[in-house]
Amino acid sequence: MVTSTLRRPFVVDRGRGDPVLFVHGQPGLGSDWNPVAERLADHRLLVVDRPGYGRSGRETLSIETNAQILAELVVERAAAPVTVVGHSYGGGVAIVLAARRPELVSGLVLVGSIGRADGLNALDRLLAMHGTGEALSAAGLFTVGRVLPRLRHVVGSQRHVVLDWLRASLPDEGYLRVSGQRGRQLRRSFVDEQRTLMREIGEVEAALGSVRAPTIVISGAWDLVVPPSVSASIAAAIPGSELVSVARTGHFVPRDAPEVVASAVRSVEDRARDLRAPESEYDTPG
Repeated sequence: MVTSTLRRPFVVDRGRGDPVLFVHGQPGLGSDWNPVAERLADHRLLVVDRPGYGRSGRETLSIETNAQILAELVVERAAAPVTVVGHSYGGGVAIVLAARRPELVSGLVLVGSIGRADGLNALDRLLAMHGTGEALSAAGLFTVGRVLPRLRHVVGSQRHVVLDWLRASLPDEGYLRVSGQRGRQLRRSFVDEQRTLMREIGEVEAALGSVRAPTIVISGAWDLVVPPSVSASIAAAIPGSELVSVARTGHFVPRDAPEVVASAVRSVEDRARDLRAPESEYDTPG
């Protein structure tokens, strides 16, 4: 076996019990999973910052290479087989990991995951363009970063379907207020991965039919980034997978409905145990 020379991502490895690997989106950090992790305190949790984000260095890597280094991390940490939970872009990484290294993955939870080429739109293509992508991402983050605090102040604790939709659709302020070198790096990583997404989405889509681990696909009913129709198409392409729709929730399901993600982890674990269980005496010929 050839040992990879790729730098390992930063990982927080804590707890005891059945292992779970969390793969964040674009942009993102391992800490995005904190609300879910709190509900899985009886598990061993491996929470990474993917390459290009947080404490894992500035260089982004391909989806395929992300999957490769996570596979090597799972082996080195003696965490296999592991339940892999991927959000958005990280869901694409999780799909490739499960398809390429099935012996390492006992279960798969995909949350607002990429996975279908027809799920990309004109904005995705613009964000991937040289020059245009950087300008749009900078302008978008600046504008939303200025507007979001005011919207939150206006929205407050009021309850209305439109206001709930706004809360569910807007990202965390932490990503929007980053400035200086950190802000430039965040935008660079985002645009670099957007270009990778355009190049490699076909490979992710082709991998769907090769996933054999018990899988749950979670979709926010108000998701504008990965529409529910795309999640449904992904679920249909993975043999035996289950689709879960979360009402009044957008793209940020790990933040807004962490209990749904934690429940899905426990569900795929149960299914994986059932698959590993020996045949009952009634099934034994004799």
